Order: sequence, then C-alpha cells, then structure tokens
Amino acid sequence: MADFNLCVQWGTYPYTQLKYLGIPGPKPTPIMGNLPNLKEKGHIKLYTELIKKYGKVISFYIGRYPGIIVADPEIIRDIMTKEFATFTNRSRLIPTDELTSSMLVFAKDSKWKFLRTMLSSTFSAKKIRGMTPLIRKTLSNLEKQCEAHSESGGEADILSLFSVHTMDLTASTLFGIQVDSQNDKENDFVKKGSKFLRMNPYHLLFLLTYICYPLFKIMYSYIYNFITKQRKVFDDFCWLLLSDRKKGNKNEYNDLLQMMINTQQEPNSSEEINGIVGTKPVNTNQKTTIFKRKFTDEEIVAQCVIFFLVGYESVASTLSFMAYSLAVNPDIQKKVQDEIKGVLGDEPADFENIQKLTYLDQCISETLRKYPIASRITRESSKDITIKNWNIPKHTEVIIPVYDIHHNPEYWPEPEKFDPERFSPEGQKKHVPFTYLPYGGGPRICIAMKLAQVAMKMSMTQILRKFKFVPCEKTEYPIEFGKNLLLTAKNGITLKIEKL
Repeated sequence: MADFNLCVQWGTYPYTQLKYLGIPGPKPTPIMGNLPNLKEKGHIKLYTELIKKYGKVISFYIGRYPGIIVADPEIIRDIMTKEFATFTNRSRLIPTDELTSSMLVFAKDSKWKFLRTMLSSTFSAKKIRGMTPLIRKTLSNLEKQCEAHSESGGEADILSLFSVHTMDLTASTLFGIQVDSQNDKENDFVKKGSKFLRMNPYHLLFLLTYICYPLFKIMYSYIYNFITKQRKVFDDFCWLLLSDRKKGNKNEYNDLLQMMINTQQEPNSSEEINGIVGTKPVNTNQKTTIFKRKFTDEEIVAQCVIFFLVGYESVASTLSFMAYSLAVNPDIQKKVQDEIKGVLGDEPADFENIQKLTYLDQCISETLRKYPIASRITRESSKDITIKNWNIPKHTEVIIPVYDIHHNPEYWPEPEKFDPERFSPEGQKKHVPFTYLPYGGGPRICIAMKLAQVAMKMSMTQILRKFKFVPCEKTEYPIEFGKNLLLTAKNGITLKIEKL
C-alpha cells in the first residue's frame, strides 16, 4: 500500500504547478496527464473543446510535464518575436539522436542559429529561381497521370496522385535525381524514400518520454535502434549521395544538396545580422554573431533527411486539400483557370510569370488557412516569464493550436467557407496579426516556404490549364481528419479529373 501511495504521489505531484498560477484546464490523470484525452479525441477536436470551455490560455499536462495551450494572438506574437530568446527551441520532449539534433527543425540554441544562417542563402529568391527548371521537369509526369485518369473516367485517389508527384519533386530539387515514381517503383530512391515515409519511428519514444524521461533514457538504446532501422536505410542512402556528389562535377547540379556542399567551399565564416535570420529583426540591439566554421557532412545529411520528410508531407497534402477545395467550389476553380489562361496563355510556368497569378496565390493561402498541415506548433520556455499577466514557468511546453486559430470566427468569419478573397489586398488589411500561421512565425518560420509555394503554383498551373477536379460519389464532405500530428484526411480524398 505504501508503494502504491508513493507511485501515486510521483505520478501526480507536478500537477499543482499550473493550477497555483491560476491557469485553468482539464484535470490530469496520474502519470499520463491529459494524454488520454488526446488519444481519444485527437488534438484538433480536443483543443477546440478546451478553448471553448477554458478560454485562450489552458493548462495541459503531457504526461508529467507541464504544458500550456495558447490561442491568444497577442501572446503568440510575443512568444514568436519579442520574447523569442526565451522561446527559441521547440519541444525538449521530442526524442533525438545525434543526426536528428542536427536537423534544422529540431536543432536548439546556437546550433539552430548556425544552421538557419547557413541555410538562409540556399532558399533565396535567386537560388529558388535556379531550381525552377528542376521543378518543370517533373510536371510532364504529373500531366500524364491526370491524362490517364481523365481518359479512364474513373475516380482518382488525389492524395496518391500528389504523393507520387511530390516524391518526384523532392528527388529533383533536393538531390538532383530525375525519377518517375509512378512507373519506376524499383528506382533505388523511390524504394528507400517510400519505405522511410511509411514508418512512424517516434511513436513509442514519445510515450516513454512523456511518462518518465529517466525510463526513456534507460531503454533508449534498446528501443531506438529497433524502431529507427528503416530511417537508417534512408540516412545511409543520403550519405552515399553526398559521397558520390563530392567526387563529381559540382557544376552539373543546381539542387539543395549541391548548394549545401558549396557552402563548405566558401570563406570560413558566416554572419548573422542582428541575431535574426529570415525575418525583420525584432531587437536591433542584439549582437552580430560570427560563425567560424562550415557545415559538417553530418549536418548536410541531416538537412537532406528532414527536408525530404517535411517537404513531401506538406506539399502533397496541401495540393490534395486544394484540389478538393476547387472541386467543391467550381466557380472558384473556373476563376483560377481563367486567370491562368489570361495571364500565361500557352507560356510554360516559371519563377517570374507565376508571380502574376494572384488569384491562384490567394487560393493556396486560403487552402493553408482552412487546412494547415502543421496544425499545431510547439515552443519551450527556457526561463520563468510573464506575458500579458500570465506566468509561464521554465521548461513549460507551449502549444499553439494553429488549426483552431485558423477556424476561430472572431478572426475568420464563416471559417468553414473556402473564400480566397480573404487574401486579396483588401482582405489582408482585416487580418489580425499572428492568426495566420501555416508556416509558423518569427525567426523560426519555415525556411523553405517560398520554394514550397513555387512548387505548388507550378504544379497547379500545369494541371488546371488542361484539366478540372470534379466531385464524385466517394467525395467526402466535410472531410474527416485523422488524429495525426500533421493534418490528414482520415479517409483520403477521392475526386474525378476531367479534361477541359
């Protein structure tokens, strides 16, 4: 009995901290905190219910670790910009090994600053313009698939269509590899990449970390090797590509891998202006940082792995949700097609002319508002801090529920309506800052945002100038979402593709 009481005390003693600070929230269960609620309902449904019941600042225990759901845009603004130095890092609860900790998405503190600075020039407008020929080479395969679906007259698995296309896109822009994922499934890149994408290596590790970090550390070496075996196959593939590329003629390539390799040949320093990279500086008194080292090979491989994974998921899903939105809103789809025909005619899409497709851009923005792939963002406080009279303790997980903010009628009237006019020049004047976060915000905003937008615009332009998406019997409305951390359609997206 004494042992049981000790176990209960160990499993519940952290739960008084946020309560004493006056932060409302659901009652946590011993050891598991509020995770059982998350498993039952999924984070989108659960966060929506909690915000309606408790307000815009809510306590939420991730196992035994304190967390706060923040849906107040003013607090989010301070977390992402003004107090960024306190909220530089994403969750410390995410399990990492040496390679994972070198990925830009998971890197912390000075390592993140170094990686972000070194990679900023890689995603400049000039470099992205140079990659558009690589994107264009993948579009003919996409058009052939649409042609086959239109001729058959049958239903099309839209997510599968765009997943195959995005596999080709990432292979081309990241590694300079030209593949046809639909017809060449035995290609080494396609086989290894597909196997990597099908796994879920961190599921068990997340659970162990949330419950008891010491337990996680003890079992780490036994479990981690087992569940990351498939990722290692792709890691090794990236190492091999890097080695082969360094032996070849670098002038043959204009992909991300080569750009990262090129930085190793540049002067032995990089400069960070005002401590902020990729956005306007928030605090101009921050000191300039000079990094007197270059990319290591391991850091290059780490970026290859994470860019492949994140790029594949985000682009394929966004294109799928956009196709669905156009299919169920034929008037909007027609307007996009008329714009493409009027602005481009028969001219192939490239970096310059797609900038003129303003309504297409509005449709992509509205797709990302209604269907934000990264439906939640996390940050961790590095010290005790007070924002807008709310006390946030050190080592607290801050959860920003992007999907719920994007669907709050206070900021987005008729949030379930697909309305691209929200992103017209007049519509944008009505936006409340930090209520639109599909790519995050502040210095940690998605570094590949512009490249993703160019790829999506060119892909949609290629399809919509010759085809249209049409609902069919299997088209689900509204879409039911899965319980994954990334926004997914639980039952897929099925449409017809018809030739114009």
